[in-house]
Amino acid sequence: MTLVATPPANARISGSLRRYPYLSDLVRRTITVNWATTTTVDAGSVRWGRPGHCSAHRTNASRTGITVGSTSEYQWKAQLKGLKRGKRYCYRVFGASKSLIGHHKPTFRAQIPRRSRAPFSFAVFGDWGTVDAGGNNAGQAKLMTHIARSGATFAVTTGDTAYPSGSQTNYGDLVQHGADTSTIFGRQFWTKAGDRIPLFNAQGNHGMNATALVNWPQGNTASISRGAYRMQTYCCRNRTNAASYPSAWYAFNAGPARFYVLQASWADSNVGDSTLYRNDFDAHWRRRRAEYRWLRHDLRTHHRPVAFAFFHFPLYADNSHEGSDHLLHGRGGLEHLLGSHGVDIVFNGHAHIYQRNRRSGRHMPISYVTGGGGAKPEPVSNCSRVDAYAIGWSESASTHGSACGSAHRPTSIDQVFNFLLVRVDGRTVTVAPTNANGHRFDVRTYRFG
Repeated sequence: MTLVATPPANARISGSLRRYPYLSDLVRRTITVNWATTTTVDAGSVRWGRPGHCSAHRTNASRTGITVGSTSEYQWKAQLKGLKRGKRYCYRVFGASKSLIGHHKPTFRAQIPRRSRAPFSFAVFGDWGTVDAGGNNAGQAKLMTHIARSGATFAVTTGDTAYPSGSQTNYGDLVQHGADTSTIFGRQFWTKAGDRIPLFNAQGNHGMNATALVNWPQGNTASISRGAYRMQTYCCRNRTNAASYPSAWYAFNAGPARFYVLQASWADSNVGDSTLYRNDFDAHWRRRRAEYRWLRHDLRTHHRPVAFAFFHFPLYADNSHEGSDHLLHGRGGLEHLLGSHGVDIVFNGHAHIYQRNRRSGRHMPISYVTGGGGAKPEPVSNCSRVDAYAIGWSESASTHGSACGSAHRPTSIDQVFNFLLVRVDGRTVTVAPTNANGHRFDVRTYRFG
């Protein structure tokens, strides 16, 4: 592991700052600001307000001790309250009385009011946070730049954040790099976008530990929606071992839409005599399981013109290694539960590809796989009947990738790294996939309701 000076280009930062400020838990009139410092900083706060009055309010922060590599650090968070919904705000983070980011004042937009008719956009991506032995990932770095410039009000992942295990070292900081280090909070990556684009993180099979709950506080969103955001002991179906895993599912509103961030994942290291998909189904999606019951109740009691769901294991994916989760299909399955209650689009990850799927049946949701956020892309094959457009890549094919549906085979790996920019304008939704070159492809507009 090597120590390097890698401050963000857009600010003169304090030498004690270790994670550049980033945002989470954007719900109703609140938001959480997060950052990390050396342990020499013993007090933290955020000064914030409307543009032109960025120091109108002050909110004190709380801290949690973490270890990145062999270095002890403090992870800080401060929940800003009383925001005017849909309005712009600016802020700075402080250690004691000293600004940690100089005179820079990042801005964000408070959550969109329920009755707002103003269009807004959000970004979706997944399977990200990986670097080579030198600490680099050019495709992921390009995507982060495009997301930062996209105009998205917030972002939602489809799981698998920070490879290989979702540890604090994998997440990293501004000054350490190397193999599997600073894959998220390194200067090249979420640092580019996180100070102004709040992120809602879905749980994947990589990183089934408490780190994600610490790094992406969403407790207020979970509490308001009566969801879950905590560690829980799971035992011991299919001869798996008793283990403490995150239980992370919740919902929130933005404008006319309701968003469901769900958990469809299981740990690779605890399969027992079954499979990842079966263990996830038994833990979360049998009808008496807590997540299934919570989701069914929320769908029945929160009717919205437009609804989206985000979870890791894919409904449909034409990838031989990480394919369709058939246990989520069929009457009584998750797909049917979502479709029968009016969820319009499902976004999944797990397979490191891009894929757009047709509805599998009447009233079933449209689904996308966006698992190309930075992890090594994978090929598509055995194209299914619902696959409308899919692209993938294999390292064994040096000149072209693979494709299904109406897609053309990609000619470079950067065409497979992707995120989706989704624009909501009333009941009209446009999904614009964007690759690492900044090119949009397979853009689709839907009219729901």
